[in-house]
Amino acid sequence: MEETHVHVKGDWIVHSQFGTGQIAGVDVKEISGEKTQYYKIKTNNSTFWVPVDQMDSEMLRPLSTPEEIEQAIATLQKPPKKMSSNYKLRQLRIQKAQIRNTPKAIARIIRDLRAFKRDKGALNRTERSAFRAFKQQLVEEWAIVTDTKNENVAVQLDNLLDPNQVSSDG
Repeated sequence: MEETHVHVKGDWIVHSQFGTGQIAGVDVKEISGEKTQYYKIKTNNSTFWVPVDQMDSEMLRPLSTPEEIEQAIATLQKPPKKMSSNYKLRQLRIQKAQIRNTPKAIARIIRDLRAFKRDKGALNRTERSAFRAFKQQLVEEWAIVTDTKNENVAVQLDNLLDPNQVSSDG
């Protein structure tokens, strides 16, 4: 078993489903007689393991740069793109944002879902869940990158989404 690790304890990563996490170490697990190295990754809400040899998968990426967070903020300030009235097309946009897993893509879908909610009065359950998850992920990453408290970033995000009325959407 090779002992080469791309990441070290303390490195931050972003998982498309679990959000922002910090590498807590490397564990060796034996499954069906085969030993495999796993990065142990801790988030605010959970701990998960990713095989060391899968760290370059599309589901994972390194923490964003301050410039990428600035691009996300700029995206939030732009006019929203209209969401389709077709539920399946909206779901496809949500899935694409999750696959892209970049602050800019996440900011775009947050902005557009918020505008859709404002125009239509409500989001369906899947959209509400996606909105909350994307918002939490962006807040956590933005806070880490800018060394700001999550609560302060959440207020900034709410102000960008609706400068006239701060709310905790969902």
